[in-house]
Amino acid sequence: MTTEERMTGAVTARPSKAAIVRVWGGSLVRVPLRRRSVPGLRHSAGTRQLVLVLAATEVVTAFAFSSMLPPAVRPVHALFELLVILAGLGLVASVRRYPHTVDDEHVVLRTAFLGEVTLPRRAVRSAAPAVRTVPGRGPRPVPGEPGAVACSLEASLNVVLRLDPPVRLDLGRHGCVDATTVYTSADSPSAFAAALRAPVRAKSAPGT
Repeated sequence: MTTEERMTGAVTARPSKAAIVRVWGGSLVRVPLRRRSVPGLRHSAGTRQLVLVLAATEVVTAFAFSSMLPPAVRPVHALFELLVILAGLGLVASVRRYPHTVDDEHVVLRTAFLGEVTLPRRAVRSAAPAVRTVPGRGPRPVPGEPGAVACSLEASLNVVLRLDPPVRLDLGRHGCVDATTVYTSADSPSAFAAALRAPVRAKSAPGT
């Protein structure tokens, strides 16, 4: 593999805890304002559904538990429960607001708040269903598989992208990887594959 044959992608590292809270809060605020999310390919359905179930359960248990507390403590407990529920809803809102995207030049794999990977579209040869579990969250190497990278909010992955030529990705403390395979999760692997098969629009010449 020569230097000319290698492409370079971009990796956005996991933000700070304060930045994650801002993403959750901003995404949650945009829901009542009816601001549209970026059009794209949704992901992490399992996490979204789990968090929504936990949030609904928390609402029920919060009322039940509050009735057993002394009246003086109930406002503090109510505030704590409200923050927990809002955090869960903010997580779900952020995942829906930041989907994967495919355009004429880039394929962007997002986790909403734990980092993302941007690949040159012309290096992504295919997307296919896969069944794979990779420990961790966000952009990370795949143990035991050199040249493979995972980018997801969940450990369970269901889409594999094949890259040719390899794309160099800087994974920070994990080092650089010349990736030939990227695993991710998508609500619809078939929709992901269809987006990649869509023809790239020809660029207009300057002045036309």
